[in-house]
Amino acid sequence: MTEKIFEKNLKAMDKWYPDFADMIRREEYEMDDTKVWIQKSLDGEIIFRIEVNGRKLYLGGRRNAKEPVEMWRERLGAIHKYAPVFLFGIGSGAYLKSMIHNSPKEANVVVYEPSMTIFLNVLKEIDLSEEIQDRPIAFIVEGLNDVEFIPVVKGILTLETLEFLVEEVHPNYKVAFPDSLKEKAEQLLKYAGDFFVGFHTRRLLQEHAAQNVLYNLPYVAEGYHTMQLAKVIPNQGAAVLVSAGPSLDKNIEELKRAKNHLFILAVDTAVKPLLKKGIIPDVFITLDGRKPLDLLDGAECLPVVSNTVARYELLDRQKGKKIFFFDGYQMPFDLYACNGKIFPKVAIGGSVACSGFSLLYKMGFETVILVGQDLAYTDNRSHADGTFKEKMPQEDTENMIRVKGNYQDSVPTLTNLKIYLEWFVSYIEGAKKQGKFRVINATEGGAYIEGTELMTLKNALDECMGAEIDFAALVEAMESDFTLKERDKAYDSLKEIPKQFEEMEKLARQLKSEYQKIEKAEKSGKGNYQMYQKFLKKIKKLTNQCYKYSGYQLVEETLGTAGYILQTEFFYEKEEMDGENEILQTANQGIVYSEVLIDCVKLMQDLSYQMLERAERLRIQKIADGAVRES
Repeated sequence: MTEKIFEKNLKAMDKWYPDFADMIRREEYEMDDTKVWIQKSLDGEIIFRIEVNGRKLYLGGRRNAKEPVEMWRERLGAIHKYAPVFLFGIGSGAYLKSMIHNSPKEANVVVYEPSMTIFLNVLKEIDLSEEIQDRPIAFIVEGLNDVEFIPVVKGILTLETLEFLVEEVHPNYKVAFPDSLKEKAEQLLKYAGDFFVGFHTRRLLQEHAAQNVLYNLPYVAEGYHTMQLAKVIPNQGAAVLVSAGPSLDKNIEELKRAKNHLFILAVDTAVKPLLKKGIIPDVFITLDGRKPLDLLDGAECLPVVSNTVARYELLDRQKGKKIFFFDGYQMPFDLYACNGKIFPKVAIGGSVACSGFSLLYKMGFETVILVGQDLAYTDNRSHADGTFKEKMPQEDTENMIRVKGNYQDSVPTLTNLKIYLEWFVSYIEGAKKQGKFRVINATEGGAYIEGTELMTLKNALDECMGAEIDFAALVEAMESDFTLKERDKAYDSLKEIPKQFEEMEKLARQLKSEYQKIEKAEKSGKGNYQMYQKFLKKIKKLTNQCYKYSGYQLVEETLGTAGYILQTEFFYEKEEMDGENEILQTANQGIVYSEVLIDCVKLMQDLSYQMLERAERLRIQKIADGAVRES
């Protein structure tokens, strides 16, 4: 049976990399000293017990091998279509199988295995033929083809795909092979450089996102949202979505004709070159929590459409209307829910232009004219002049992917831009199925978007020009969805937010106490099954109480993977653990997690009190401006 599985796996490899399979057949590898025993867990799964450098470990749960893999997959979440995925350690194959079955075929999966002995045992004992045939998995194995690690990394990891990067270490591999994993992780880090998206980088970004959401809550409580905007803007004619692609330089002057005849929505990066030409968009839209502020210099008086996680410093500068939409964060949603109101959504397609396009469709426009929507490096440039630089330089596009162009056979583009392109195609297709909807692509360059009509901006304006309308005045006169009483109620609900985090801190301290009780009982030798079940039941109850608070969403995102406690059996065998066992290990993990949770909720407390100070300053300013009157 073992030889049949071995040949079946190698035959599957022949489909994608026959040379690699032949190297294994010819035994062109160097074995390591790792010892491997094949065992079965109590739930019937094949697991590996290994000994390396005198340490004995399991690469699968002895009693329950399936559940930890399922928990891991759930924690990992959806894998993006173009994600580069690095799995450090093949183990007994279960994690790799789960990864393959729960990720798109376009995702590039790389498996690094530091032990040739483990890898051979996997090929002989675990049928991976279905997974191997599914896609070309890049296996990098020490003693076989480890020199290929960097070339493979360079082949699949780009600045455009870094934001989708997934890197996972198989349980117990950090203990078993610390030096090998450290070496490969450092190589990956060195190549990715400052753009490497590791745990600590993600955590910093998530903390910043939490700060943005909390600091923007007072603005959300004012009650201006995209449905209110749709009520005041006539949608019988066409709207123009202005993006910052390089082709904007070709027809930006023509846009002057559209002012006060067509509703003009600009993405944030396009605002600066528009203002320089004397073109004032009716509204601009922003999403990015790290958007450079200098891109919006001079736009302080413009109304802005924003998600709740946008950069709070940018919104602080804006004197015009701040119009929000729901982006998945519960706390802003609660400000509307407490008044029995709807907080409307706008699609997030990955770029601000995607959201702008969705907004115009939801506002009821039957015709949308795209300008500057290149989704490609037209003339080898990334953006229009006057955006990030006064004169945008030409870039080397030789190694970029190419897509069909509007006026060329093909144009160079990046992976993320291709993703946005596919989003536009899908969204347009869906919108047209719902009814009459016309999209004119007046970009005059860039990538072809299926479902659009190609037209010069001049011809598009000639055809679609409407009567003169002062859109800016209509936006300025837009009323809040909240009455003064409802607005006060929304502001009052802000005052309850710090209490959420205070209660969560209490729960986190109780969690720590319960784990400490487990630790104490186990060390004293007085622990028993019934006692531990009682403690774990209390822990589950405390955890569920945390989940009930809407603020826990921000805590959970800030914690990232640190918030995931793996209560599994990936521990040393008892005789090799210097007195520590699984229960004690779980208790120690729980104590560490609880301490991190305490620190996080205290951070959120500080941010929420700062948010209240901001809210009070805003109310005082409103009163000074005459915007708030006694009812």
